Amino acid sequence: MSSPEHAHSAAAPTANTDLGSPREVVLTLLALVAGGLSSLLIVAASAKVAPMPLLFWTVDVPAMALVAGILLYARHVGMERLFHRLWLGIVGGIVLTLALDMVRTAGVHLGVLPDSITMFGNMITAAPAMAKPTAISYTLGATYHLFNGISFGLVYSILFGRTPWWGPVLFAVLFVETGMMTLPPMAAKFGPFGMAKFGTLFNGYFLDTALAHAAMGLALGVIMCNFARHRGLLSTLVTRRR
Repeated sequence: MSSPEHAHSAAAPTANTDLGSPREVVLTLLALVAGGLSSLLIVAASAKVAPMPLLFWTVDVPAMALVAGILLYARHVGMERLFHRLWLGIVGGIVLTLALDMVRTAGVHLGVLPDSITMFGNMITAAPAMAKPTAISYTLGATYHLFNGISFGLVYSILFGRTPWWGPVLFAVLFVETGMMTLPPMAAKFGPFGMAKFGTLFNGYFLDTALAHAAMGLALGVIMCNFARHRGLLSTLVTRRR
């Protein structure tokens, strides 16, 4: 038998702007924090806050496991809205990662981008950043790369939810790309937007990553525009305040 919470969401999935029960709100915020951590760890490690092996195994992996646990719990108790937000964020994160990689890989082969998966894996295994990867380091790097994509998908799904297709494009280009261009480790290597290395904004490094993030945003936009059933937390709060 469905719970009242589940029945209410199923009856009017697109019109419901309620934040939900206190338990659902707490679990949603917990999933937001846990899901959003992954992309921040590379910045923390590059800034020498803590070593990447420690951050990956004691923060990133448990955080993603916590998101999975909340997802399963929401499904079990009939929190359809929370389950759908998390599930769509995970699926959207996988799809956006594939879209990003189609452009990113081209940039790596053209020599305008370092291979981020190799860099991630070597950092997790405490090897030199661009040393030749091993099977283990590359697998761990690819796992962290995927966790990053899922992290962005979860954050967007929870905060913004159902939006026009261009919402995730703006999120990816203005927020994610700008963060990558101005924060460690990439800004430390190339300068903000690649200006220190190339001396001009019209450089392959910046243009390729901007195109990759636009592709990532478009992929997530297709998912959110066509499959999201609920507004995100920010949209809900703005609506209630009005």
